[in-house]
Amino acid sequence: MKNENVIWAWVVENIRTLDAVGGIKPFPDYAFTRKIFDSLCCHRILFICKSRQMMATWCVCAWMLYRAINENPGIYLMLSKGARDSQELLKRLKVMVNELPEDIREAAAIKVKNTEVCFNSGSRIISLPATEEAPRMHSPSGVFWDEMAFTPYSEGIWTGVKPAIDSGGSFVGISTPNGTDNVFHDLYSDKSNGFDKLQLHYKEHPLRDETWIKEAQRGLSSARWRQEYELDFGALADRVYDEFDPAVHILDHQFQWKRGAGRTYRGIDFGYRHPYIIWMHFSPEGDMVVFDEWEGHDATLEEMVEAIKTIDEKHGIEEDDITWSGCDPAGASKNDSGFSPIERLQRYGFKLKWRCSEIMTGVDLLKSSLRDASGMVRLRFAQNVSRTIHHIEHYRWEEGSNKPLKDNNHDHATDALRYLIINLSDKQPVRWSGAMVAGAKF
Repeated sequence: MKNENVIWAWVVENIRTLDAVGGIKPFPDYAFTRKIFDSLCCHRILFICKSRQMMATWCVCAWMLYRAINENPGIYLMLSKGARDSQELLKRLKVMVNELPEDIREAAAIKVKNTEVCFNSGSRIISLPATEEAPRMHSPSGVFWDEMAFTPYSEGIWTGVKPAIDSGGSFVGISTPNGTDNVFHDLYSDKSNGFDKLQLHYKEHPLRDETWIKEAQRGLSSARWRQEYELDFGALADRVYDEFDPAVHILDHQFQWKRGAGRTYRGIDFGYRHPYIIWMHFSPEGDMVVFDEWEGHDATLEEMVEAIKTIDEKHGIEEDDITWSGCDPAGASKNDSGFSPIERLQRYGFKLKWRCSEIMTGVDLLKSSLRDASGMVRLRFAQNVSRTIHHIEHYRWEEGSNKPLKDNNHDHATDALRYLIINLSDKQPVRWSGAMVAGAKF
């Protein structure tokens, strides 16, 4: 392999990148990008732990492109956590290839195909979803594994990659932290394995000033910021809602609901005979308070309806006072009676709203409402919602996964709150005729 200064000079002169705002740009000549190339060229096995948006993936793609054009024929394998991500890596290579000087592109006879880039020397850069079989299908000269900590079954995939490394191939694994239950964390944090490690913190980027930091923190929970920008492996390791602090999030006074003082919502989890409902007040200033709750045990839908009416009556709430009730989209599925739980609630006159979304989308929105990365708290709890508070404090991540544990206990309260929050983030207007709600379907 050539001296790193030669490779760096070639990349800066010939490679272009695609910026989401600025379009096609010359490869950035920053101290931290030069440091990445120095590490790539000096270390055969390298793990890079990085903040987001640090150009690391672009650097490795450019490094592989240089090797495929200028070194002996070889197969270079790029692995990512899914099919869409593998296509994104290929798109980055395509941008680089299309922007190469014409003489280099023609001399190498570069062809971009569906899953690979081919060269007249016989070299190939192949982009595939990471599986246990992918490394075994080839004898790669180099392997690049992107977002390693977020790839399912990472231990088995590493077992498949290891023989290629042991036979002399190079390896680069890149990721932001994602807890401690993955092979990236194990290999990066193990000081005895002899592998080389590189850390890239966002403060090394010359354009990451205080203005950028404030903008980047908006909408991110404190834990998510620590994980994705401050390189904290432990930020999301156990409690799902570790932002919750009783001293901050529980009101120090009794909450009194008043008509016209803001908007009122419910969150409903049908819960398979373990339903859960929360009532929330949304002030004109954007502050939210969960002020009542109901937890059913082996309860029917009719019992849930009676509980709603009882709690509404306690506060003096009428259905016209409810903006809508956000509920589980699974409730739209019909049961043996031919009617879905949502349809049955609509027949009782409830205004409902639901939308399909990834679990982690709602979790992140809820975490950000508890405390975003700038420290702002928008969601609090009345003293009387003790069951909801208990469930939030005891809601845990599933072991060996980056998703919350479905324990049929603490998840019902947090799901009801999540359904409400995810629908609050939907800017589409609610449409209904009388009590019938069309719902927001995606």
